[in-house]
Amino acid sequence: MLSARFAFTFGSVVVVFVSVLGSVFVSFAVPVVSAQANEDALIARVGEYVERYYTRAQTLVVTETISVEPVTRRLKTDGPPRRIVNEMRIEWDTQVGSQPREVRNLVSAGGGRFGPSGQPECLDQRSVTFGPLAFLLGANRDKFRFSVGRLETISGVRTRRIEYETRRPEPPEVRWNGKCGWVDSFGRTRGSLWVDPATGEVIRFDEHLSGRVKLPGPAGDANAPTFVAERADTIIEYKKFAFADPGETLLLPSRVESVNFIQNSAAPRVRVVRTFTDYRRFLTGGRVLPSLKGEP
Repeated sequence: MLSARFAFTFGSVVVVFVSVLGSVFVSFAVPVVSAQANEDALIARVGEYVERYYTRAQTLVVTETISVEPVTRRLKTDGPPRRIVNEMRIEWDTQVGSQPREVRNLVSAGGGRFGPSGQPECLDQRSVTFGPLAFLLGANRDKFRFSVGRLETISGVRTRRIEYETRRPEPPEVRWNGKCGWVDSFGRTRGSLWVDPATGEVIRFDEHLSGRVKLPGPAGDANAPTFVAERADTIIEYKKFAFADPGETLLLPSRVESVNFIQNSAAPRVRVVRTFTDYRRFLTGGRVLPSLKGEP
């Protein structure tokens, strides 16, 4: 559950073994580990990895470059893009049961702006969003149903595919500021993870809507149109980045692509691509160390 994945606007811009020996019957008690137990163990391993990941990620800062562009239904570019550059870091206070957050400081922004009058930067990424893998943490997993699938090779790694979906649809959550709305949750999502079965590392993440979702408009605005989310797809790719002094290799996000179709939005079809470069690591004593070149 990707949080705050999209902003939209409206307005004018808008076995048992058996042996039989003669008459003697002999049965052997064989310990059997059920497939479900193996699946549960894998999912728990992934959750433990995600917890370690967010704990470790708090020592990092990265340059996030975002491209926002309108597209056609065939995903062809349909106008000039907007480009935003942020410095991004992870914050997570595990002592109070909070969720991991992505925190941004704007570096630069330019190009087309898609919001309504007075709020032209509506589709820019918010300064604070929730971490996309937070739903895999132990405190959140009971809201989802998981199914372990076949082995597949992703980016040269032998992975196990895990399908997930929300156990019960929930109302979508939208925050409004004037005519600018941010979707915190669509309430009906499903997706796939490709994980290293030995370590629990997440190699790739895909998510999409389970069906069309009607989104609430701003409270008290009788003139607001009816908004319907037709599509909300997100793909996250990860790769290894090496750090020196001390030497360490971490699997980190390298690219996120989202495609969102929302009826009656001023920007009804949008593709957002986020790339992550120049990871730096904070160490005690105030030093900031850059990563080495990302490994293939």
